[in-house]
Amino acid sequence: MNDENSTEELSVRVVLYRSGPGGERTLICPDSEDVLDSSTVLIAPAAVPVAVVRALLASEVPAEFAQDPWLDRHRALVFVDGRCRVGRHELRYHEKFGVYGSEEP
Repeated sequence: MNDENSTEELSVRVVLYRSGPGGERTLICPDSEDVLDSSTVLIAPAAVPVAVVRALLASEVPAEFAQDPWLDRHRALVFVDGRCRVGRHELRYHEKFGVYGSEEP
């Protein structure tokens, strides 16, 4: 089955981080220390490709999230200059539009 032509709707919960010049991670919503304020749900195929959601679902939940009942199903995405790679896909983050996906040609 070709993931890109699938009409199946899948979702994954993610926490969004920015990577600074020195590699330090900060939450995408810097005005809040609550990790959930920097979280979102990625839905495929509406916002991102199905392959992105499947790859994220197949990845491990970060150890810092695993013991928290609010975060134990979340994955982490780290954006560098507004971009994050998941497999052959590039995700982008925009403060107004949120996370959206594109595929390398």
